[in-house]
Amino acid sequence: MTLRHGERIALVGPNGSGKTTLLRIIAGELQPNEGCVRIGANVRIGYMPQEQETLDMNSTPLSLVRAIAALSETKARHFLHFFLFEGDAVFTRVGALSYGERARLLLARLVVSGVNCLLLDEPINHLDIPSRARFQSALDAFPGTILIAIHDRAFIDSFATGIWSPRSGTLHAFLDRAEMDKNIQPYDRGD
Repeated sequence: MTLRHGERIALVGPNGSGKTTLLRIIAGELQPNEGCVRIGANVRIGYMPQEQETLDMNSTPLSLVRAIAALSETKARHFLHFFLFEGDAVFTRVGALSYGERARLLLARLVVSGVNCLLLDEPINHLDIPSRARFQSALDAFPGTILIAIHDRAFIDSFATGIWSPRSGTLHAFLDRAEMDKNIQPYDRGD
């Protein structure tokens, strides 16, 4: 499979089908049992795992962004505005943020670090509908490539430019959900 610049690929399948393993292999956290992964020369990967343990709960969104990028406070606040941290929200302790706010902060931290390819492992699983919409707005502003493991059919319909599905040790590509629905049974999709 080839993931091209600007694509938004939904990685779908039932739990245990290998979605997280594939993301971790691409991110370089695991070695493949067979085959190989080739990353383009100018590709800078950012991986967002399901868990949010990489955040310092005593920091603030503003301090986390400024620790990664040499931005003035004004520029850092402007940047965080794109991830829906406005006004005094940039000074809120990370531990006091909701799960959805922390997900947006993880995304902001990846983007400010200069990545151009995001690997996201079920980032909206624990978000309510308004938080999902805000997270998608933040993703829509990202100009690079996104490979996202996800189960939410509405999100897939509104976001994905293609669908990949691991099945029986291979990875299958579909142009859209309609093509996937014709070729994969619901229990194989992870619906």
